[in-house]
Amino acid sequence: MSESSRWERIVQQIRRRPGLVETLPAGEASIVRDALAGRDVHEIATRRQMSEEAVWEILGNAARLAAGDAPSQRVEVGGLGSDTDPGVTGGYGETGFGSPGLEPPEPIPEEPEEERGEGG
Repeated sequence: MSESSRWERIVQQIRRRPGLVETLPAGEASIVRDALAGRDVHEIATRRQMSEEAVWEILGNAARLAAGDAPSQRVEVGGLGSDTDPGVTGGYGETGFGSPGLEPPEPIPEEPEEERGEGG
C-alpha cells in the first residue's frame, strides 16, 4: 500500500467519527485537526518538530479509535544486560564470573626511576 493511499484511508476513518478530536489529548487532537485540514505527514511533523513516525502512530491510533478498536501501545524493552543503573560501575556489580573489570587502576605510590643512559 502506498503512503498516499494509507494516508487517505486513515483520514477517511477519522472523518467517520467527527467527535473523536474532542476526546483526544490536546497534542494529539491538534495533529488530527492538521490531518483533517489536508496537511500531509511531513508538514505536520515539521510544524510540530517531531518525527514522521510519531505522526503516523498518532493518526493510526486515532483511526483505530474511530473504528472502535483499541489504540496500539508502543513497548520498548531493554535487552539482556541493559544498563539500568547509571553510575560509576554502570549498574554492573559482581557477575559471579569474576569481576567485570570496572575497578579503577591501583595507584602507584612512587614514580618508577628512570633508567639513566651513559654519559649522564
